[in-house]
Amino acid sequence: MRYRRFGKTDWQVSEIGLGGSWFYGRPEMGLKPVSHGVGVVERALELGVNYFDTAPLYGKGRSEEVLGHALKGVTDDYYLATKVGYFPEPFDYTRDTVWRGFEASLQRLQRDRVDLVQIHESEQAGWDGVFGKGRTLEALREIRDQGLATFIGLTGSDLVLMGDILKESDDFVSVITFCQYDLLVQEAKEVLVPTAAERDVAVIAASPLHGGLLGSKRDHWRQQGRFADLFERQEQVEELLQERDLDPVDAGLRYLLSDPRVSIILSGVDSVGELERSAAVSDGRYLEDELIRRIEET
Repeated sequence: MRYRRFGKTDWQVSEIGLGGSWFYGRPEMGLKPVSHGVGVVERALELGVNYFDTAPLYGKGRSEEVLGHALKGVTDDYYLATKVGYFPEPFDYTRDTVWRGFEASLQRLQRDRVDLVQIHESEQAGWDGVFGKGRTLEALREIRDQGLATFIGLTGSDLVLMGDILKESDDFVSVITFCQYDLLVQEAKEVLVPTAAERDVAVIAASPLHGGLLGSKRDHWRQQGRFADLFERQEQVEELLQERDLDPVDAGLRYLLSDPRVSIILSGVDSVGELERSAAVSDGRYLEDELIRRIEET
């Protein structure tokens, strides 16, 4: 496992981080026992993964509970990130709701602090919900200043809003983008990543295989018609990769690691096998510039 600098912090984080959205199982296939998720986390630690991301939304707290069990008593250095948003319901992004949600997360995680607390899908809060008096950022500053979190981060799908938030405040040390920077879509690379780089904010690329469309859920999503607007482009990119005898999963992860501005790829795996496949790409071998150009021009 190789490590990268995490923006303006002094952290050295594993290139592959473990995203906590599915290691407790997928809803359509039934939830797995806590022991399954614990096994995934334990294997991640063995592989050198030192960054774990979760949220109260994932399994309505089950992901946090799994990490609480899995990381209890672990003495190796690692970084744990969670989020505020969605729970408790209704989540209105007021100071009180943020605090109640965060305190509930700490209980599920079985700890008294985390390394990073993030606004979950900031477009749900909007500008006023982030910056308004008595709203989210005010509460997160209190959480940070009381030592309950080391840093504050940002997540979302509204790239313009997130860029504007980063320009407005130096409080944020990281930003997550999902399904907007991968082999099929490069909007975040054009709209958000430059802003983050200018402000030394760590870029976390989540859902690097576009929700599994480039990986294990390819046939499922095509049958369901999800991401249908990308099917033609997907076929073109896959044909290009076949010319080079490259696997889409391997190439998709290496594509993101080829960008030095990306600090972490968040791999939302549901099995040890998927985790090991993701971790294997952290070997310093990147895609050639010419191939990257052709992918982005396809």
